[in-house]
Amino acid sequence: MSQSAIALPDDVKARLPERAAWAAAEMNDLAGLCIETAERIAELNVRAFHTTIDEQRAIALEAASECSPFGAWRLQASYAMAGTAKAVAYWRHVNEIVLGAVVDAVNGAESRLNSNFMALNRALEDSASGVGSSILTGDPAHAVQGVREAVRIVGTDPKVVSPPRS
Repeated sequence: MSQSAIALPDDVKARLPERAAWAAAEMNDLAGLCIETAERIAELNVRAFHTTIDEQRAIALEAASECSPFGAWRLQASYAMAGTAKAVAYWRHVNEIVLGAVVDAVNGAESRLNSNFMALNRALEDSASGVGSSILTGDPAHAVQGVREAVRIVGTDPKVVSPPRS
């Protein structure tokens, strides 16, 4: 049974911990954004909770001072309409927080994608610099002859394998 092995040049081996740290930093940024969003929503919930308790206390005191059932009913009806408006405002704030976080995440992903693309482009340009082909720059016969000499591994006898000529 055979096993596959990948041979990496020394410079790639040296960059692997750097790339792993870079990927971890990106995930930390995303986790930080999620935590910040959760904190903002929790802060909004605390403020909404305290505001609701204060309003209920004020309504209870006002209802206790009412002398007629009609006045108590009017108070409860106005509280219900105000509660609907507050619920709409609460969800608008939650949506703004979440939408802002999504925009930040998309901007970060786009920025990372662009930087990765530019790094890949630079790497490909660096690896291709200085590489030329005599087929493109000169005589095609010269390139074909060079390939025949460098790749000749079978001699006149098809069973004999010989090294390339120097």
